Amino acid sequence: MISVARGQDAAWDLKNYHLYNAWAFLNGRLHVDTAAAGLQGYFNPLLDIPYFWLGTGVLKDAPRVLAAFQGLWYGGTVFVLSRIVLRYTVQRGIPFDWKAAAAVIVGATGTMTLTQAGMSTNELPLALLVLLGFYLVMPLFAGEEPAAPLHRVAWAGVLCGLAAGLKPTAIVYAPALTLAVWAAYEWRVAGLKLAVVIGLSSFAAFVLAYGIWGWQLWQLTGNPVFPMFNQLFHSPWMPATSGTDRALMPTSVAQAVFYPFWWLHENRSQGSNKFADPRYALAMVTLFAYAAYHLYGRFARTTLRASRTNRLLFVFVSSSYVFWLALYSILRYAVPIETLTGLVILAGVSEMSCAASVAGAKWRTWLSTAALVACLLPIAAMTRYTDWGHAPFGHQTFDIHPGEIEPNSLVVVLSQPNAYLTPFLDNAEGSRVVGITWLNTLGAGFELEHRVREDIVSHKGPMYALLRDDSAVAAATLASYLPGMKFDACQPVTSQIEQTKRRRNISEGLRLCKIVR
Repeated sequence: MISVARGQDAAWDLKNYHLYNAWAFLNGRLHVDTAAAGLQGYFNPLLDIPYFWLGTGVLKDAPRVLAAFQGLWYGGTVFVLSRIVLRYTVQRGIPFDWKAAAAVIVGATGTMTLTQAGMSTNELPLALLVLLGFYLVMPLFAGEEPAAPLHRVAWAGVLCGLAAGLKPTAIVYAPALTLAVWAAYEWRVAGLKLAVVIGLSSFAAFVLAYGIWGWQLWQLTGNPVFPMFNQLFHSPWMPATSGTDRALMPTSVAQAVFYPFWWLHENRSQGSNKFADPRYALAMVTLFAYAAYHLYGRFARTTLRASRTNRLLFVFVSSSYVFWLALYSILRYAVPIETLTGLVILAGVSEMSCAASVAGAKWRTWLSTAALVACLLPIAAMTRYTDWGHAPFGHQTFDIHPGEIEPNSLVVVLSQPNAYLTPFLDNAEGSRVVGITWLNTLGAGFELEHRVREDIVSHKGPMYALLRDDSAVAAATLASYLPGMKFDACQPVTSQIEQTKRRRNISEGLRLCKIVR
């Protein structure tokens, strides 16, 4: 219902590479096209295939049904989160009351979680797998050892490894779970053995999900994660750079330490998308307070002792956050962390109120209630949601009509996000596609740029360009390859997803032009 109410997915990433990547994989175009969707065109396409296949197949005339189907990832994530909170209350011996329900709601309504319901960004399928892995290891710390702990942790590792293999943005969660399980066992050898099992099984699952695609990239470019981390693999296609997006990284030490506090008010620290979300800051305060409380108990030589369930939760969330912060700091990739913020707050409030040296159970109950309400009020008052891009539903799921090209043509995609149009061009299967984006500029003088230039200069058949009004830089690069070229017979592209939900046109002159040499 949420997904259908939000409208047709029209996000920048969908238009840049989610549709193109699925089509290119299904048609074996890795060795045919060159950088059509820029850097993102070399991402593992497996998660994009169901959405594209359904939208161009059995559900091509049912866009609302496809939106509802895509929303099941969100529903599944919320269900698993509910089971995690329920299992937590059972293991900690506290009732599943309105406080536990609030923990579920807080996690399920985070700005990055709720806004991706029904979208093709693929962060929710990854979160579902990661949360399932976390759920599987929780019984290890319930007091009674399960019958087959190695079997349980192995499957947890498989789930986290699959998430990382399907989309490497989830690579941080397997090592975080490994560290959390070991920490929950108080760094003992028994915990280390389980941690090793998680690490090995997650690596095997990563190879299973990513191995074939990585092998193809290795054969083509010399880098299995091309163009990422090329400072390690030194592919001749690109310079020795990481390729990771560092634009959203903290800009100072203070921001790196207290980044969640930048999100308390409406801001653009995550790019062009305005949002505000106090969940992360409240969870961070809870973690700091809990750690300080137990550190004080250790120095004071009291009997304070953190439960194994809480150590598992707190170490997993905090280590995931640290790894995430160091690697890319893109909040859209932090859905597993965000969904657990409500449980972190509940756990911290419950544990510290129970351990407080006050008289009477009623007073402890009142204290925990007041503390939790003090957290819920700013969450309700301060949260501001962004929109990644939605359009009104059309008669078809992908009501996209870029036009017709001649057989054996070369299509030059100038700038981004235009590659999504190529699967819908008439005669696209018998043609080739190359892209000119910022990636070509980054790789100037290397194999990628040489291949794009050679594809364009040596092509003998018809040539077309897909471009917008803001494609001047890419058009200038094309002109440097083909001196004297000009665009002719330009036709505007008709696309349902080139508008806002209020039907404001955002196509920026999107058109298909014949290239005359």
